[in-house]
Amino acid sequence: MQHTKTPFRPMDDIGVRVPRSMPKPIDPVLEQAVHRQAGAMRGIAIVAAAREVARDPSAKLRTVLALLKVLAFRHVQQTVEQVISEAPKVGCAAGCAHCCYQPVEVTIPEAILVALRLADPGDPRRQAVLDAAGVQRRLSAKRRRQPGRACPLLVDKHCSVYEDRPLMCRSVLAVDGEQCAAALARIIAGGEEILTEQFVNAQYFVLGDQAGIRGLCKDMGLQSDLVELTEAVAAILRDPALVERWISGQRVFSADAILDA
Repeated sequence: MQHTKTPFRPMDDIGVRVPRSMPKPIDPVLEQAVHRQAGAMRGIAIVAAAREVARDPSAKLRTVLALLKVLAFRHVQQTVEQVISEAPKVGCAAGCAHCCYQPVEVTIPEAILVALRLADPGDPRRQAVLDAAGVQRRLSAKRRRQPGRACPLLVDKHCSVYEDRPLMCRSVLAVDGEQCAAALARIIAGGEEILTEQFVNAQYFVLGDQAGIRGLCKDMGLQSDLVELTEAVAAILRDPALVERWISGQRVFSADAILDA
């Protein structure tokens, strides 16, 4: 039987972000595993994308979004399910939205996916996103990146784009929900941010998935920066043609929306 080697592309040009609460120094075995997973996802994605785009050049955007879902979202779901099955306690539950009060870093395809959910001009979430982005733009760069403001897509304590929620939102797995509630209350009251106990190894693997999607974008000649969700979605809502310019290879997101990699 002939075995096909899994495509792999190194991540040196992209890197993989590390969870803020990850203990230092990082376990080299863990780091290697995350980078290997990210490189495998990048390799598999670009091979699949090249095949689909060669078959139908007009399918470029559709292919990128499909690979985001089929590869990254599906793998994160497997990671989360493993944590839930093995952990003695997980503090997250339906209606628990304490983590939805912070900036969310996303790949550009993730921002596009969310913006597509708001395509209806009569959708009230559109104005909520535009208003939130307007508030953020009046803040300093440092203040825009601090937690404490509710995500405009949060409706009745539930994510209104749950099926297409970003990778980082999927990765937040807290050990103790009450700890998250106390941390949010402290921030809203004007106190300093405190880091809550998270399943950081799982988050690290999700950041590997995120890096793999960024690698796919770069390999396809697309802007591959991480962007802030609200600001990026608002930019697309204001100018839907921005998506076509991005998929054509133009650099469309400015420094206001970009997060340092």
